Amino acid sequence: MSLFNHIVVAVDLRKESKKIIQKAQGVLAKGGEIELLHVAEPIDAGLWAGAPFGAVVVNTEELEQEAIKAKQKRLEELGKHFSISESKQHIEIGKPSRVIKKFAEEHQCDLIVIGTHGQNGWELLLGSTANGVLHGSPCDVLTVQMKVKES
Repeated sequence: MSLFNHIVVAVDLRKESKKIIQKAQGVLAKGGEIELLHVAEPIDAGLWAGAPFGAVVVNTEELEQEAIKAKQKRLEELGKHFSISESKQHIEIGKPSRVIKKFAEEHQCDLIVIGTHGQNGWELLLGSTANGVLHGSPCDVLTVQMKVKES
């Protein structure tokens, strides 16, 4: 496998994110750069309309901002652990597969690294973020298999 100069690593901020970043570092060319990207899905106000005791008025913007703050803290911890500067740490809101592809294109990345949980059954039929990124990606994609513990 050749080395890559500009890699975007899509992280979901779980503990497995470290494995994904390590894999990206393993294919990074000397002098290359890694961008960390977390995509948060927007909070849908419609989810609150069916509350058990009737519609509930919820300030989704406030909830979203609180969630972003917590995600930013976790992203900063990952960046610090791997010596990735804050200017290379990004949180975007939207549909993850679309945002990841758009980010890679806009930042002229030559590789997207993303974890996959090896979904099957209905999850596979409905698609996953990794699968969505693979189709129509503007650059190469490296998927890192995350082992799912059997219960």
